[in-house]
Amino acid sequence: MDVSKIKFGSNPDKINAVIEIPYGSNIKYEIDKDSG
Repeated sequence: MDVSKIKFGSNPDKINAVIEIPYGSNIKYEIDKDSG
């Protein structure tokens, strides 16, 4: 993934994030919608 192609927004309340998970990993991530 080319991180230079990630766009930034004008709203400071929102950000773009890249979460890298190694191939074959059993680690899982979820967003907590209550806390953001």
